[in-house]
Amino acid sequence: MFETARQLSRIPVVVVRGEHAFEQAAWLKRLMAHPSMQGSVVVTAAGATRETELGYSRVETFTLARLTSAEGCLCCGMNSGLGDALRSLFLRVLGKRVEPVERVVIDAVGLDVEQIAMTLKHAPFLGQRYVYQATLTVVGQYVAMGQPDGSEPSTLLDFDEKSILKPV
Repeated sequence: MFETARQLSRIPVVVVRGEHAFEQAAWLKRLMAHPSMQGSVVVTAAGATRETELGYSRVETFTLARLTSAEGCLCCGMNSGLGDALRSLFLRVLGKRVEPVERVVIDAVGLDVEQIAMTLKHAPFLGQRYVYQATLTVVGQYVAMGQPDGSEPSTLLDFDEKSILKPV
């Protein structure tokens, strides 16, 4: 599930969402502390307070763009906000100004996951460099995993020191 950029030839993107921001932050903080998540970057729209909540050293923040279409598509909005953050991150890694990135974890507070997946697929620069891997929906202290194809999550998952995302 958590392949790296080297394995996929593109940077994998995992989206974490939840009904309650505090549960989502707590689970995400635990996830990012896991040894297998080294080399990951968290991208969040929630600002400096969220960065502090996560307690993780590699956090990129962005400002949510105002949606420009009636359907709320992020394609135009990706020209600022999340799209800019992903483009900037890639270019800084390419210029060796920051450490390499093995995966991106998007803290999807206030974002529509389907729009993120569609935008990563259809925005040329982003689609050539990033691949949408999965959605993790926080349910209490566990997560349910959905795939980019929109299939519904069915099993609650957790992790331990050795394995990540095992059924509970």
